[in-house]
Amino acid sequence: MEKAQAIKEKPNLRQTMVYGSPRKRSQQTAAFAMAGEALDDIVGDESLQELKAKLDRDISYGSKVMSDSRLDFFMDKNTPFGKVAFDAFAVKKQYLKFLAEDSDRLAEELHDEKGSTYSRQARGVAEIVKKYLGVSNRWTELVQSGKYQDPKLERFLGSHGGVTESFLLKIVEKTKGVAERDRWISLMPNGFDFTEGFDITIVNQGEGKEPVLRVSYKKMDEKEPENNFEFDEDVPLAVIEEIADASY
Repeated sequence: MEKAQAIKEKPNLRQTMVYGSPRKRSQQTAAFAMAGEALDDIVGDESLQELKAKLDRDISYGSKVMSDSRLDFFMDKNTPFGKVAFDAFAVKKQYLKFLAEDSDRLAEELHDEKGSTYSRQARGVAEIVKKYLGVSNRWTELVQSGKYQDPKLERFLGSHGGVTESFLLKIVEKTKGVAERDRWISLMPNGFDFTEGFDITIVNQGEGKEPVLRVSYKKMDEKEPENNFEFDEDVPLAVIEEIADASY
């Protein structure tokens, strides 16, 4: 609910949807963030089903709260890879360092095809981004035809520790270099706090032109401003393609 209050503009619920992982808490958290300030009758103690009922009451079919397995994670402590990953997260509190520096290599060495690695998690988010890059022209056509009055199409994605961070780290790594990526990791070695995340904006430039993709994230430290981290830049679409095509 605090996250919802921090969002500057109330979402247009007619054109907004939530995607979480198959785990209920990710869908529920994202739905609260989307609707907590947009619906007067959201009080903050609704179950996922109660939230869905309130959000879906004005639509004739389907739901505004959906799941996407690419936003999920897999960590089995009984596997060699999962044991190392869990230790990095729960004991050493250095999960992002493990993801960025060791997870891809370790999964390949152990022939682990399921564990959540740096490249696999970043790839899942990149695939979702590619989907909306692909529909941006069609969405613009629908708005220009008068079918929709609001040109903004919003999606709230709910995920888990390490998943969305992997995508952001990859973006920083490929645009700013490994040293800047590692500086970011040093500021939050175990990942985002609850409901923390970043914004991705796709702006359609018209027929025959590529859309512009902007990634925005800011973390400020008033006591130690040298530890501030801000990324608010247009990202080449080739970078998204590269992340989406990664094998590990």
